[in-house]
Amino acid sequence: MNRRVEFLYLQQEDCVKAGGYDMAGALKATERSFFLHGKGDYILPHKPVIRWGGPETEETIGRIMSMPSFLGGEAYKAELEQRGLLGPVNTSGIKWIPSKPHNPAKYGLPRANAIIIIVDPETLMPLCIMDGSLVSAMRTGAASGVAVKYLANPGARIMGLVGASVQGITQTHAFKAGAPSLEVCKVFDISRKTSEQFVERMSRELPGMTFKIVDSAEEAFRDSDVIATATMAKEPYVKGEWYKKGALHCEISFWDTPEEALKFVDHVVVDDFDAVSGHGVDVSYRAVMDGTIAREKVTDLGQTVVGNRRVRQSPEDIIFFNPIGLGIHDLSEAFRVYTNAKSQGIGLTLPLWDNPILG
Repeated sequence: MNRRVEFLYLQQEDCVKAGGYDMAGALKATERSFFLHGKGDYILPHKPVIRWGGPETEETIGRIMSMPSFLGGEAYKAELEQRGLLGPVNTSGIKWIPSKPHNPAKYGLPRANAIIIIVDPETLMPLCIMDGSLVSAMRTGAASGVAVKYLANPGARIMGLVGASVQGITQTHAFKAGAPSLEVCKVFDISRKTSEQFVERMSRELPGMTFKIVDSAEEAFRDSDVIATATMAKEPYVKGEWYKKGALHCEISFWDTPEEALKFVDHVVVDDFDAVSGHGVDVSYRAVMDGTIAREKVTDLGQTVVGNRRVRQSPEDIIFFNPIGLGIHDLSEAFRVYTNAKSQGIGLTLPLWDNPILG
């Protein structure tokens, strides 16, 4: 009996070759995981987190998260294909994602790095070990893109963006994919140079949009149909009075929006409130725990994706989307990239062993 075990290794450049920077594909993969979440065809343990202090130290000292998950889909194969959502996943995986805030300035390294492992569902041996940084960035943007698709007012034209670094880039790509009607992006970053680099890059990558730098977060918010906040803010700065009627605000950061601002919104949407509660950091959770908003004001996006619950009741409803980021999104997007890489002969096949010493 051949007991050799091999897996496909994908470095980040391989992931790019396999379509990892394709936001349209990432959006389909992420919507697939929202759909299967809405159907209940997933397993999602709480994220174990290593911190050197309280939750607030994640933005100063750093943290390490581990995100295991299972995503199914076989029972919904026909519906997935009908929706153009790539088909079933039917396997498990895990993302290991450390984040060290001082890396860019001190070492010239990205703030976060990640490794994703996908397993064979029959043997639970590794099928693929891959860079997870690109997957993580793309699925985070894509989650907002799915929210824009289902929650923004039709015909949204103006986007406001606070934070113009890596996540600002993927958020903008995803917003445009979720709302092709977008024409203008107003961007604010505390670093003018970062804003200028963002505008130069995005003007090339999304030539159908106009990008302009504004002088404050408030200016980015005012009169915007859809808003993304993607910063490392250590304390809240958003004011509820800034929201235009009918606006959708996607907050992927932890501290940009204070609990009080959620009194101005009509609906709060998350990816999984149980996971948000387990993490204990996001403003949607803190607002519920402190009694600032009622638990009934919060819903999971998957319930809207599958059609169980319509969130927007009026064009004037203000909606706040506050995802924690789920391992099933990483798994779905990583599985898409892995499938592409395997079919295109991309990556390096490596042995785990030729013959196990134990077992």
